[in-house]
Amino acid sequence: MVAMGVLDRAKEVSGISDGGGEPMPYVCLACETPFEVQHHSCPVCGSFDVRRSKWVTE
Repeated sequence: MVAMGVLDRAKEVSGISDGGGEPMPYVCLACETPFEVQHHSCPVCGSFDVRRSKWVTE
């Protein structure tokens, strides 16, 4: 079994890697929750690592 990296998982959750519909513009890299708007900290897990989805691919 191959372990999936945090960035790979974030891409999958945000819809970037699967070619599916329009991805959410922001994603928390800690808990992998996608968001429509940018948060200073993740409202789900409290992490400060919320990034723009397109940054995850770069």
